[in-house]
Amino acid sequence: MDLGDIERRAERFAAEGPAGERLDFSIDSLAAIDAWLDTARARRGARAADWVAGAGCYVGEVIRRHVGGRWRDRAAPATRRGGWWRLGGRDDFNPVLDLDRLIITPVDKVRARLGDAGEDTIERYYDAVERMVIPRIEDLA
Repeated sequence: MDLGDIERRAERFAAEGPAGERLDFSIDSLAAIDAWLDTARARRGARAADWVAGAGCYVGEVIRRHVGGRWRDRAAPATRRGGWWRLGGRDDFNPVLDLDRLIITPVDKVRARLGDAGEDTIERYYDAVERMVIPRIEDLA
């Protein structure tokens, strides 16, 4: 899967959006993802599995567009290894978003949020990623 495939999937998801509303890749739009996940968890709908990959690509694209990074095919082999950190996923899932020293797995985060009401919200996930990336970038300036 290349960056173009992920972007296209995220764009397609944004056009259809939860409950048919168009999403705009803003940070505020992540609240709609959280609301849908809460509703979908309660209903346990069959469409949820198909929706997770699109939602994960969308969440990753929101992060990439606001924080930076690049999509990669493979995750880092360990949760923490040689200064590399991973936030929100399993080692065997593709794609991952590489934010230099932070590797994130947005599709796995969406899946975890759908499956567990106690899982941090997508909005908190974004905030955690941003806090981990932005200070490091500012230190380089």
